[in-house]
Amino acid sequence: MRLRSLIQLLEAARALAHPDRVVVIGSSSLLPAHPELGEPGQPLETSYDSDLLLTPMDEEMAAIIGEAVGQQSLFAKRHGYYADILRPSIAETLPAGWESRLHPIAGHDNAFALDVYDLALVKLVVGRQKDLDLLRALLNLRVVEPQRLRQHYQSTPLGEREALTAGRNLTTLLGETGSEWPKEPAQTPKP
Repeated sequence: MRLRSLIQLLEAARALAHPDRVVVIGSSSLLPAHPELGEPGQPLETSYDSDLLLTPMDEEMAAIIGEAVGQQSLFAKRHGYYADILRPSIAETLPAGWESRLHPIAGHDNAFALDVYDLALVKLVVGRQKDLDLLRALLNLRVVEPQRLRQHYQSTPLGEREALTAGRNLTTLLGETGSEWPKEPAQTPKP
């Protein structure tokens, strides 16, 4: 997905729902700060959807927007990309404090993108192959800095299962990208 595609979906959803706020949650949340990621040969080139959280949202409005720009819409058939309209319960799956780290989308009042490190943490917890592939690419492209990702993982409250899954995936990715966890300094024996 390219930034212009994301903007078109944002504008369509806003025109239909007139929300107080729109938050881009998924991988397309990277595009406002890193539009190059949607270009040919880049990690988001083959992403065709944008996860949008509109506030307020009810089931009727979600259905209307889904019919207009959702996966089965004529819009999707014509343009090749679409919006997934998320329900407010998705916020329960996001890292604690995520709302305080949102980034405004330039030129669009009350439109925000999820912070890249919050997105990365969600991807580490979910741990699907496509999520880990994206994170590997973001680490290699230096969109995500290993030390900052480590710090975010360590400072964000997670449930036990989520922490174990995220920690395992983070250790694997950092090892693959040559950014392993720092080693404890060697202890010098005292005389």
